[in-house]
Amino acid sequence: MSTRAAPDPEVAVIVGAFSRATYVLDAVRSVLEQTVPRERYELLVTKNFRSADVDATLDREGVASLFDETPRIGTWLLRAIRATRAPLVTLLDDDDRYAPDRLARILEVFRTHPEVGFYRNRVDLVGPDGDPVPRALWPPRGADAYFDARGPVLLGPNEKSDVVDLMFHRTRVSFNSSTMAFRREVLDGRRGEHFGASRLPDSSLLLSAVVSPYGLYFDDRRLTRHRVHSTNVTRGTGWLRWAGESYRGFAEESREFDRPDLAAYYGRTALHFDQLALSGELVDRVAEGAGRREIAGRAVHYARSLVRNPPERVWSMDVWGAEAYAAANLLSPRWARRLREARSSRTELRT
Repeated sequence: MSTRAAPDPEVAVIVGAFSRATYVLDAVRSVLEQTVPRERYELLVTKNFRSADVDATLDREGVASLFDETPRIGTWLLRAIRATRAPLVTLLDDDDRYAPDRLARILEVFRTHPEVGFYRNRVDLVGPDGDPVPRALWPPRGADAYFDARGPVLLGPNEKSDVVDLMFHRTRVSFNSSTMAFRREVLDGRRGEHFGASRLPDSSLLLSAVVSPYGLYFDDRRLTRHRVHSTNVTRGTGWLRWAGESYRGFAEESREFDRPDLAAYYGRTALHFDQLALSGELVDRVAEGAGRREIAGRAVHYARSLVRNPPERVWSMDVWGAEAYAAANLLSPRWARRLREARSSRTELRT
């Protein structure tokens, strides 16, 4: 495969590897195996670790790399974006892969639709070894079934008024930065500042594109292989907390760019994640054997938060499971302790 540097690249590919070296060379290989000639794109690997094996392979293949220990993912990616020069940019998480014709498709769409500033394709789900995951096991965000009947969606710069329903209710187009490509100008000025401050780069990039003066293209083609494995980012209580903070930031950004519809959606989403975080913290503290006074206090606080947020009061285990777990602990501490011990034993056996 050719490793010639691109003298006048049309698109920059940024592979981001954050604290994980396991799959990054496979991701890089999927870029080097594109049907587009190597001189038409530039490739940069940004990572927050040093690895003799990875670095030697990148050097041998003529792939540029950037070592950056910045802890905030948005800032980390923005620095890599600004280290490239092509007018178009696309991202690839270290554990994902591109289909061989993905870059060709991106270039075709942006050439055919010069008004478009943001592109997004669908995914195929693969397991840790790269083998396909059976479709029956895919979550809704992987299937993104709306496009099966609809085909691709093109929204011009002045056709984004109803985008909230499309983005969040009919499709899952905010999912996975490895599916996204954009004109560099999408992150100009304040939009770039907001992206750099974000911890959810895929959602932040989509929002930047919506409030930009460019159009959007949502493709029905599956051109990204999204890998599902045990070291994917987990959604623990800490993640839920800063997800709520991130969505409050998105709401503020939406108001700044005069999009009250987006601000309302992101505000509701922030409250939802706050509620999930409260639930998770209650369950965590029960599992950790906290005192009955603390558990009772947390249970009351959680119940009051449900009273203040009627849309969150739905009958599901996600909402009421934490209260049930807390009540069991308060009414029968000995049974709850045995349950915790049994769960702990099962966890130790799995690790």
